[in-house]
Amino acid sequence: MSLPSTATPNPSVAISEDRIERLLYSLSALADIGEATTAGGSFETTARELLHLILGTLAISKGAILLYDTASEQLRPLVARGIESPPSIPLPANVVERLRLSMKPLDLLAKDQVLTDLVRKAPDAFAALQARLWVPLAVGGRLVGVLSLSDKFGRSDYTSDDLQLLATMAQHASLALYNFQIIGELQEANFRLKRKVLEMQSLYDVGLAIGALHELDPMANEIIQRAVMLLDASAGVLFSLEKEGLRVAASFGMYAEYPPKALLPLDQVRPRAIHEIVIAEQRGCRLNEREQGGARNYAILPLIVSGQVVGALMVCDKQTREGYAPFTEEDEQFLLALATQAAIAIENARLHQEAIEKERIEKELEVAAAIQKRILPDTSPVFDTVETIGVNISCRQVGGDYYDYICFDEPKLGLVIADVSGKGTPAALLVSTLQASFRALVESHDLAETVTRLNKVIYKASPSYNYITFFYGVLDLETRRFRSINAGHNDPLLYRPRTGEWQTFGSGGFCLGMFDWGTYEVQETQLEPGDLLFLYTDGVTESTNEQGEEFGEERVRALLAETAHLPLAEISARLSAAIRDFVGAAPQHDDLTYVLARVK
Repeated sequence: MSLPSTATPNPSVAISEDRIERLLYSLSALADIGEATTAGGSFETTARELLHLILGTLAISKGAILLYDTASEQLRPLVARGIESPPSIPLPANVVERLRLSMKPLDLLAKDQVLTDLVRKAPDAFAALQARLWVPLAVGGRLVGVLSLSDKFGRSDYTSDDLQLLATMAQHASLALYNFQIIGELQEANFRLKRKVLEMQSLYDVGLAIGALHELDPMANEIIQRAVMLLDASAGVLFSLEKEGLRVAASFGMYAEYPPKALLPLDQVRPRAIHEIVIAEQRGCRLNEREQGGARNYAILPLIVSGQVVGALMVCDKQTREGYAPFTEEDEQFLLALATQAAIAIENARLHQEAIEKERIEKELEVAAAIQKRILPDTSPVFDTVETIGVNISCRQVGGDYYDYICFDEPKLGLVIADVSGKGTPAALLVSTLQASFRALVESHDLAETVTRLNKVIYKASPSYNYITFFYGVLDLETRRFRSINAGHNDPLLYRPRTGEWQTFGSGGFCLGMFDWGTYEVQETQLEPGDLLFLYTDGVTESTNEQGEEFGEERVRALLAETAHLPLAEISARLSAAIRDFVGAAPQHDDLTYVLARVK
């Protein structure tokens, strides 16, 4: 306890009892503000208590606390007293700077050019606030907000003591509000961090769930169910993009509008943003149609693989405690991560299924190739009057070329070569039909009748776009008489080394399977010892090199004439080597088949 002073009071520094009372009241008000800021109430409750204390301390009739929102560059009302529906006020950068640097209350009626311009631009807002003073609320150069105050009761003027007290109280209020803002920002950041952790965990779980699936249908259902659940949506659809439109890969809660497996033309898909934005522009979108009286809210993201849109992921109607709500930017970002993961998983599943299907086809082709090998001769017959050799090289595992030898009970040998239009499995199937049908008919021994009946069988067994070029000849091993029919096939060659003459076998008729009527002409030729017969498909003469040049019939003739004196196997080997060397690195585009026969 201090002792009273014995010094004589100086009249010039004497303080009146009224001023001492005001100072004590001010200190009491500051203490109340300190108590309010540490009471542990909510942000809004504390702000309302601060406003009431300030208004009550200085006998001010009306006021409001407005917080500055940096994102929208506006002052937004937090609490008010005596003012109904206080408005938001846009703040230009120069006004923000003026308020941020000011440390004292600003009189809106004073000739302050910056504030005068602001009042003139927003007269209705200031009229609604009934503002006389603006007290900046700033901490460390950061504008927190503004304390807007009307006139005092009785419209008495603000004294210098009032303004000084307001400045001090505003500093305390600024710190309190700033602390609440920082705590709120930290809480929001913590919430966002926890949400991101949860999203990452969810994406990890989704990855494990869909990664364990290799079939598209179960995977699509898992993806859409996870998307709906994680975004608190009520429905969703997963689309796959096809040439004809969007295929509904999976649907949840929207079965009537988007039935699974339904194919929807792009111009008929709703909402139109799926086609016009998500597919066309390869970007996501959020649609808040309920605000415009629509039926749903949407968030839609594209599924992109290697820069190409392969589908879309759509969720509808986010659910909250208050009802349906629009999807947020954060929802869209999370859905984007899920869509990226889903696109990769779906593409992997598709590739997995393609690999399985390819393996199945390859196994079936292996079986087909084995069957076709059994159809073709495994050895070439050798007789006292003729020797033969046959070669077949398919450009695929199975092919459409066919050759055969027919050994009769009589001393005769049949030579057959054929080429089915097309390649691969369809052609190989028709080859099987040809071989079985021909073997069943050939016992008649009559060439014309055999080929005529065979044509009718092939016509009925093959589609309209398929046909077969066919050559069939029978050599009498005793007389060396050769009777043949050419049904649209490449003309076989006959080379007579003794004279150097060439002859072809072109008589016959049209290709097998083109028409179900017609007759075939038989050509008869007398062969002599040393004569060389060459039956071939167009894969021999049309073998093409890298320059696009064909091997051609002239090269065949030249090689046969040059090697006619060699053993038949050597002739065949040289011909195969010549074709192979000519073609080089160029790919084989057609099946290659030929039969060599030399008369003894």
